[in-house]
Amino acid sequence: MAIGSKTSTSHEVLGRILVVDRNAEDLRRLREYLGSRGYDIVQADGCEAALEQAAAGSVDLLVLDLSDPGVDGMEFCERFHDHPETASVPVLVVTDPTGTDVGAAALRVGADDFLTRPLEMAELLVRAKMLLRMKGLHEGLLARNVQLWQVNEQLEHLNLELAGRNRELEQGMEMARRLQEALLPQQYPRVKNISFNHVYAPADEVGGDYFQIEGMSEDRAAIFMSDVSGHGVQAALITNIVKAVFGYVYLEDKTPAQVLSDVNSRFRSVLGNLAPSIFATAFLVVVDGAGYKLSMASAGHPSPFLIRKRKTSCEPSMSTDEIGPALGFFSSPEYTTVESTLSPGDTVLGFTDGVYELTNERREMFGLKRLQALIAENARLIPRDLIQKILMETDAYRGARRRTDDVCMVAIEAH
Repeated sequence: MAIGSKTSTSHEVLGRILVVDRNAEDLRRLREYLGSRGYDIVQADGCEAALEQAAAGSVDLLVLDLSDPGVDGMEFCERFHDHPETASVPVLVVTDPTGTDVGAAALRVGADDFLTRPLEMAELLVRAKMLLRMKGLHEGLLARNVQLWQVNEQLEHLNLELAGRNRELEQGMEMARRLQEALLPQQYPRVKNISFNHVYAPADEVGGDYFQIEGMSEDRAAIFMSDVSGHGVQAALITNIVKAVFGYVYLEDKTPAQVLSDVNSRFRSVLGNLAPSIFATAFLVVVDGAGYKLSMASAGHPSPFLIRKRKTSCEPSMSTDEIGPALGFFSSPEYTTVESTLSPGDTVLGFTDGVYELTNERREMFGLKRLQALIAENARLIPRDLIQKILMETDAYRGARRRTDDVCMVAIEAH
């Protein structure tokens, strides 16, 4: 039988065992016993040859005879496992019957196991299987480490890419926030006997609340507020549509109800098939400072509060029956114009539902009634301070829970 060949075509090679042993009888027994059990036995003529063969990557186990006087086994064991190509190849040393101390010393310098003569083939087979299994586990671990390293490299690359995209997204969101702020009034129109105040705070970087104060003359102004469905970027995009639509609607010679009808028609036209899955609530107030008059209409939006400073009262300026459907729901909705009068010191406060639809740690909603009572208790405050009071009290109510909706309030004060 040629050295290095399979012992039988009916057996699959389970491993290649390299033997550094000049004892012909040992080699014969190893080939017969281990070869018949599926192992390929090859011989190396000395340590240097064994190192070359093992480094070539075709060896699974090295059996080294330390009793050969021509072999410096200790020095070889140290060198063998220092090479990266042979680091995972286990070494089984064979010593003389009295060589237990030698075998123990070999273990300390790099051998993985040892046997003493006379060799028992069954025991050698057990030791060989164990060492080969250890080698397989070691190589599997190395392979998994390589895979893990590759995955980590990919993750690092993806993290860098994600970080770059996040920076771009943050820059984009910051730009969107600035653009949305630019949509809001930068200064209030001058209206006789009327002043304005507002606060706008999106729950995210950008939001879905919007308001506009449009001067109509030195005596009159139109205050439009809307709250689109959803939050974040989607809501901000819809807000831009609402702003554009409102900008195209002619305000003169129309009642607030007629204006909201026009806004609804144009809004549905832009949305197309997306209506009514996308909608917006809104209200429009037209204030006449010279005549201390109000006219208003609502499209699904909570009624503004009319705050009478002299009476320290706060009441909705519209009833529930006078509030029409939200923008986008119907093609031809009916809206009602409600008229009212103001006295010097009165304030009309419009707001979005994010002001009161917040919960505390017990998940109890702040609610409209609580908001109305809070405003009534502080009716004598100037609008700026009243708005800050509302924010402070609602923040205290929600505690550690974050606001999940945008907040917008606009105050119209008569002097």
